[in-house]
Amino acid sequence: MSTVTPVARPTTEDVVRIAENLIPVLRERAVLVDRERRIPDETYRELIDAGLWRILKPTRYGGYEMSEADHAKVAVTLAEGCASTAWVWSILSSDNMAICSFPEQAQEDIWGQNPDATLAGNTTLNLKAAAEKVDGGYRVTGKWGFCSGSDFSEWLIFHAPLGPEREGYMFLVPREEVTTIDDWHPTGLRGTGSRSQAIDRVFVPEHRAQRTSETVDKLAERRTLHPTFDAMYAPYPSYGRFTFSSVGVGAVYGAAKYFLDTASTATRVASAVGGQVRLIDQDYVATEITDIMAQLETAKLVIERRSEEASERARQHRESSEQDLARENRDNAFVARVALRSAQRLSSLVGSKSGFPDHPVSRALRDAELVSHHVTLNWRQAGVRYLASRAAV
Repeated sequence: MSTVTPVARPTTEDVVRIAENLIPVLRERAVLVDRERRIPDETYRELIDAGLWRILKPTRYGGYEMSEADHAKVAVTLAEGCASTAWVWSILSSDNMAICSFPEQAQEDIWGQNPDATLAGNTTLNLKAAAEKVDGGYRVTGKWGFCSGSDFSEWLIFHAPLGPEREGYMFLVPREEVTTIDDWHPTGLRGTGSRSQAIDRVFVPEHRAQRTSETVDKLAERRTLHPTFDAMYAPYPSYGRFTFSSVGVGAVYGAAKYFLDTASTATRVASAVGGQVRLIDQDYVATEITDIMAQLETAKLVIERRSEEASERARQHRESSEQDLARENRDNAFVARVALRSAQRLSSLVGSKSGFPDHPVSRALRDAELVSHHVTLNWRQAGVRYLASRAAV
């Protein structure tokens, strides 16, 4: 068994402050991130050195064992500087929980030699992929899209059907056995590097494969490996509960603050009757930006409240009900809509400058739109689930 020297656990205020200190440099690199379609190596290294990858990681492997609420606050904060960076961090750091759902030997494979190792991939069942049982493990073939953060992850997780029964299995595969397909050319979240990843008859040993339907049943066993890690008591999968909405809200909040800073000093607009006026002096601008900021700050509070409620249930080792989860789903989808609408309103205030792709408001609008399209943030589906949960009470 590999262990890492325990590290002092920071407070929520500590990790948020660390994230806040990174905002200026993330904002400076945001244009480059968009153009290169990946976050810079130095940014990834800075996130490691800052200890932010440790928030949702067990102490056994050098983690802080913090909460989903802490994770959400850091994601919102990082997104103020760069949504793509926040997205990569949010997903890869929350994927630590996926690693913890596998047997001890699999966790040792990933973190035993490299406690900073991360996991990317796609946990959506790919019906076009295929896995077969062989001596000592499985052979897996397939291609999975939307593998955010795969530029950096040392390991990948894939979901494929096994044999003629087509039952879903999760597989952990080392980076060197995976082929990257450079097909990530979106309008928003361009720097997440969410490229497709492919494997061809790759061997996966038994301990790095897990029947999806058994994952929840195995959680009690996995919890014994990390008895003080309360986040292990969150519903499985906790992935996506606050991972995505926090990025959308943070990105637009950062753009709104940028607008306030620039509109009050240098921004000018040609008036309809000729000449120029200060944009911030216009009554309609003042009322509009005030409403936008209030909407976004309310959205942040919604994320904080729901994530803290979820974290408190985990601390008490109390199961989340379907009503709890449906309400979280509803509110995450809601704040993603708030972020998108706020970005659209900001774009109207900026005017024609928002048509330039390097403008912060233009980038925030594109990022917020792509965030809102994530399957976990579908407003109609969230509404159906919420009403069904209410009817079941």
